[in-house]
Amino acid sequence: MLTRSFIHITGIGPVRERSYWADGMLCWDDLLKGRDLFDQGPPPPIEQQLTLSRQKLAEGNARWFEERLGGSEAWRLAADFDDGRIAFMDIETDGADANVTREGEDAPGGTTVCAVWDGSDARVFLRNHDLHELPDYLSKYKVLCTFNGKAFDLPYLEGRFGKGFFAGAHLDLRPITAAVGLTGGLKKIEKQIGIERPADIRRYTGYDAVKLWGAFRRGRKDALEPLARYNLADAVNLQALLRVTYNWALAHDELPFRKLDSIDTGAVKDATDRGIRTLMAGVLK
Repeated sequence: MLTRSFIHITGIGPVRERSYWADGMLCWDDLLKGRDLFDQGPPPPIEQQLTLSRQKLAEGNARWFEERLGGSEAWRLAADFDDGRIAFMDIETDGADANVTREGEDAPGGTTVCAVWDGSDARVFLRNHDLHELPDYLSKYKVLCTFNGKAFDLPYLEGRFGKGFFAGAHLDLRPITAAVGLTGGLKKIEKQIGIERPADIRRYTGYDAVKLWGAFRRGRKDALEPLARYNLADAVNLQALLRVTYNWALAHDELPFRKLDSIDTGAVKDATDRGIRTLMAGVLK
């Protein structure tokens, strides 16, 4: 929980943060209540920054905390924002570079489908259908969560929409998972933590997604649903991966934060099916 974090404060590092916890100052309020109420001078810098931290958290300004926590500690955002305000996102491409404009396309960027999951709602955006709506849709979220998104997903989407298409914080799970010993690609890590994909898409790879898109473009309407389901599975599984990684980090570093709950897989399946039905109804009507 962010209210138990102090390392985003200027001059406070991991050692000093742990000393606060050891002294019983487990949250911002604990640190603030020890101030001298009779001191008529201006608030000390740490009090000013904690007051500002309260304000930014109340505003839901995840980007502010991301910038101050740094990439190695930005995972701490999860507990405060995984309440519907994180967009777990994944894209598939046609195999072209991010700055290539295909014949008959209205914009560069090889993105073919983009899946977004927030813990309750699932949506898949499709090129030449509603992909142009993605930036506006993402604007309601405070955090974007990807796997290897800084190197892959974001460059493709920036090729189409520009660098400022998302203004919130960005959690890239690839370095975050590696820090707790989970290495390899997304599907390899899923197996390590016990996530099992549906049988009909279990063996699919990113190259299969390229081939499915090609088949769909050639008129094979039946190629769209497996492409969308594969894409959406990537996005949905990011939430479970974030929670597992968060809990592992707490245990590894012995941090005084609460653990995150596991995912209700039944509810996820229902929401995924609704998202796929919505896509198919809109495209094939």
